[in-house]
Amino acid sequence: MTKERNRTSSGDPNIRTLGAKLIRRHRNLFVYMVFGFIAALINTVVFMMLHQWWHSVVVVSNTIAFIISNLASFFFNQKAVFINNVDEEHTTWHKLVVFFAYRIISLIPDTLIMLVGLSWLHLNALLVKIVDQVLVGIFNYLTTRSVFQAQETTMVERAKRKIQEKRHSR
Repeated sequence: MTKERNRTSSGDPNIRTLGAKLIRRHRNLFVYMVFGFIAALINTVVFMMLHQWWHSVVVVSNTIAFIISNLASFFFNQKAVFINNVDEEHTTWHKLVVFFAYRIISLIPDTLIMLVGLSWLHLNALLVKIVDQVLVGIFNYLTTRSVFQAQETTMVERAKRKIQEKRHSR
């Protein structure tokens, strides 16, 4: 029993170190998932209120929900998610325009999923909206990251940074 306890406790620092590295490396993704969930919840609630309660047309409900949730998402991303390796080169207005340009691209599949799910397949609106938010959320993370994080201009710079990170982690 004592040997088992010693074996377990001696492995904990390695697991904690590995866990800390994993969290540090993917911090933005984890925080984005939390705030992305909140933005998706805002989108879903606004859509359901407009579509189910006020009987607004799918495209109108979806577009209004899109605008409101993406304004919230921009604020979350700017203030809480992407705080490391921040793009200081561009203004908030520039980032907002680029952010919405990417998000408008995601509005197309978002609206198509909603139209197909509700109008053609006659599925439950809440279920379709949840599936829609998961699929669109993946695309949004990839594009949002490019708006808020500073981008290296060359492969050489990325390689140098990776080498430096490995040296510092030892």
